[in-house]
Amino acid sequence: MTLAWYDPTNKHVSTDKHDTLHTPLGQLWPLEVKHEWVGLTDDEFDAINPKLSLFEFHEAIEAKLKEKNT
Repeated sequence: MTLAWYDPTNKHVSTDKHDTLHTPLGQLWPLEVKHEWVGLTDDEFDAINPKLSLFEFHEAIEAKLKEKNT
């Protein structure tokens, strides 16, 4: 996980804890927020064309999941 250091005394934010503008009063902030995984609904899954090749079917599912989870 990437962290940022925030110094409220000078409102400076940095990902480098050795930054010269960072003081001991700084706070750690996580830069990556965890999101709950979102799967396909039955309707979304059924909407994918079942006549696709196995590879194309896999790619269609993967594309829909990426769309919902990014």
